[in-house]
Amino acid sequence: MITTVVQVDISTNQNVKKKFIGSVFRGWLGYNLKCDTNKKCEGCKDTEKCPYFMVFKEKTGVRPYSILAFADKQKIRGIIRLYGDKKKFAPKILSYIKKNENNTHFGGQKYKIDSIKAYNQNIKPINTKDRVRIATVSPLHLTSNQDMEIIPSFNTILRSSIRAYNRIAKYHDTDNYPFHVGEEIIESDAEIVDFDINTVEYSHVNINNKKMFFSGVEGWVEYDTSALPSEIGTILGMGEALQIGKHTTYGFGGFMVTNKEDTD
Repeated sequence: MITTVVQVDISTNQNVKKKFIGSVFRGWLGYNLKCDTNKKCEGCKDTEKCPYFMVFKEKTGVRPYSILAFADKQKIRGIIRLYGDKKKFAPKILSYIKKNENNTHFGGQKYKIDSIKAYNQNIKPINTKDRVRIATVSPLHLTSNQDMEIIPSFNTILRSSIRAYNRIAKYHDTDNYPFHVGEEIIESDAEIVDFDINTVEYSHVNINNKKMFFSGVEGWVEYDTSALPSEIGTILGMGEALQIGKHTTYGFGGFMVTNKEDTD
């Protein structure tokens, strides 16, 4: 599966106070992509060629994008990843962002765009060794039996990665649907050997003044994968690229995979 990545680097006039800014970046992006912020999309004759409508108002329950955003004082990096046929909107998204640079704010602050970058990226397998570390780059909200796992099992990571890939492929990239894997891999698990994890809760007020709450975990977990087949690297590569669990369109679900041997 090939995805399109749009990366925007922004400088604000003051330090960004919020630790989690995924939802702020999403709101900023949506505002920039609307052709008329005072106009409702319903009934508009231009919806089929509108990046805001086709991305943010997608009719299926599976959104054709995910978001990541990071802040360090006055520097912000926001990333939106587009899937399937929605990749065609990347040129318009880039143009709208640049065109509206002086017409919008970021979380109430003035800003300037330092750079805009876009590229296509193929999902690649990860070379795994005997001990794998999953480190969050944004909060994770993964569930088992409807309960959030504070320290996610390796099986939950695998299942969530396969689910993310197949849901996106089914609705937005049918040429790559489905991803089949043997039952022995789906049922496989790995011992948790080390971890440093904490729960987090964030809130966001959207453009309609509705307060939204997000919960998840941040940190890292190491697993003993010495007995597992190399196919797990393909699955982990899917999850790392697509983000997993709940709230991925608000910036949740990002993680990186490293091998313990490579970090010692």
